[in-house]
Amino acid sequence: MQRLCAMMVLVFAISWGGACAAETYRFDLRAGSSSIAAGLHHKTYLDTGYLRVGGSGVYADDDRIQYQWASLDLTVGSDTLRPGFNCDVGLRGLLGSAEDTGRKGDIGSFGFTIFAGYLFPPEVTGIPLELFGGLTLSPEIMSFWDSENYREIKLGFGFRIIKNASLQLAYTNYRVDMKNTPDKWALNEDAYQFGLVMRF
Repeated sequence: MQRLCAMMVLVFAISWGGACAAETYRFDLRAGSSSIAAGLHHKTYLDTGYLRVGGSGVYADDDRIQYQWASLDLTVGSDTLRPGFNCDVGLRGLLGSAEDTGRKGDIGSFGFTIFAGYLFPPEVTGIPLELFGGLTLSPEIMSFWDSENYREIKLGFGFRIIKNASLQLAYTNYRVDMKNTPDKWALNEDAYQFGLVMRF
C-alpha cells in the first residue's frame, strides 16, 4: 500500500507540473462492487498531435482476491484523424501487489499501451454517446519481481452529460501471471465499474 501511495503522489506531481493555454487535464473516478480506480492525465498539444502524461491506481478487495497497483503513462496521440475520434499509443510502468486464495506476490511491469475513443455526433445517435477501449501488454522480458506477464483489456461506453464531463460504464479484464510459487499462478479478474470523467 505504501508503494501505491508513493506512485500516486508521483503521478500528481508530474501531472500538475505546469500549465498553459494548449494544455488540458482529465480526471476519472470509477467504482464497482469491490473495486475502485482513479486516474489523472495531463495533455499537452503539439504541432503533430499531443503528449499525454499521468497515471492511475486501482484497488480491489473481496472474499477471494485482493489487488492494488499504480501506473505511470507516457503516450502520444491525435484527435484530428477524424472528428470525434482520438487514439493514444505509448508506454506504461506499473507497480503493485496481488493476492488470490492465499497466494500473493509483488507486481512490476513496463509495457506497451494503446487507447482509443470515439464520440458520436448527436445528430447520428440522438445523444452524445462515446465508446472507448484500451489494451496494455507487458511480456515476460519486461516484467519483474514476482510477475511474469501483465495484460489489461478495457472496454466501455459513456454519455457526455456536459461538454467537459461524462458518465461512463467500463469493463476491465486484468491478467497477471505470477512465478513466485513452484506451480506458478495467475490473477484473472473481471471488473465492472461506473464513474465520472472530467476534462478541464
